[in-house]
Amino acid sequence: MHPVPNLPHIAFVTGLYPSGAHPNRGTFVHQLVDAVAGQGVRCTVIHPLKLHEWWRERGSGSGGTPGVRVHRPVTLSVSNRQIGGFNTFSLTHMAFQRAVWRSLQRFPSKPDAIYGHFLYSGGAAAVWAGQRLGRPGFVAVGEGTFWTLRPLGVERAKRDFAGMQGALAVSRELQRRLIEELEFDPEKTAAFPNGVDLRTFQPRDREAMRRKHGLPEDQFLVIYVGNFIQPKGVQRVAQALDGMPGVAGMFVGSGPLKPELPNLAFCGRVPHQQVPELLAAADCFILPSDVEGSSNATLEAMACGLPVIVSDRPFNRDLCDPECAVLVDPEDVAGIRRAIQRLQGEGVTRERLARAAVARAAGFDIRQRARNILQWMSRLAGASGYRNGTA
Repeated sequence: MHPVPNLPHIAFVTGLYPSGAHPNRGTFVHQLVDAVAGQGVRCTVIHPLKLHEWWRERGSGSGGTPGVRVHRPVTLSVSNRQIGGFNTFSLTHMAFQRAVWRSLQRFPSKPDAIYGHFLYSGGAAAVWAGQRLGRPGFVAVGEGTFWTLRPLGVERAKRDFAGMQGALAVSRELQRRLIEELEFDPEKTAAFPNGVDLRTFQPRDREAMRRKHGLPEDQFLVIYVGNFIQPKGVQRVAQALDGMPGVAGMFVGSGPLKPELPNLAFCGRVPHQQVPELLAAADCFILPSDVEGSSNATLEAMACGLPVIVSDRPFNRDLCDPECAVLVDPEDVAGIRRAIQRLQGEGVTRERLARAAVARAAGFDIRQRARNILQWMSRLAGASGYRNGTA
């Protein structure tokens, strides 16, 4: 692979990245960075840590991937509290930016682009640092409700991102909202749905995976993968599954709303490398979320050959349609239950949806996504006069 023209070295700024204490946190960022590095681009990750996190993680500077280095500078956090007309997050964000800047100052040479994940603080810090260095700053937006900008407000966001080189949304719905609500330049905004590592997530022998993980072989297994929080719909899945004859639930993840039901086959967090095996052991996947950016979990399930039951909402329309998924009202527990019963009872439907899911997922290869993003970034950087690190 040859480095992308104009962008032989990219700095990624993120508040989420796998580490010793949190190996699964920010896995989607890690996968993209690895895929970009696989295209011949030198990648440096700047992952600021709060003081207590930094103390735990000190010394873990390597990303473990050829061509990728990880910096974890310490940052101070005063949380996100509204005190009269002032929100303490503005100080937290300022500290995050300064931590990013300290790392950049230690680089032997300037990166050719800076890419930040989420509007705040990664994206805003990337744009801010890019302006100070005279380098293109890009922001990747995956937060479905723009929740990261709430403490600072829309008007502040418009100012902070006025100097961005480009904004990458993980869905066309998010792209539309960036343009309409934050007034991002349509010429600098693009949609690139999330991708999946098809070398890892692929169909496997179901019975073998059930035996390996001690799962019941005589039950119809429905798997949920995600945080155990209200917006993901984990409670509605548990309610729909509760007491269904011949059906057992698998819940992969963690969070405050841990499901409890008598027909529970598995519940808990696992290393990310085990997720494809647990997916392959199941009969169908379910995620009736209220909001998403672009669901990695859904794509991974599809790539593993599972029929999926997902929300009939705009954020899913880049990924699936009735040809490869059962679309449901995420608020309708009875409707979710009927969808599970339908897949349980209709083997032909399951097989048809599974084949279509694998075919659809093939179009979301993480390596191709990385190539597409790099070509887009290179085009925007070149159009603005950035040539191999000069402007």
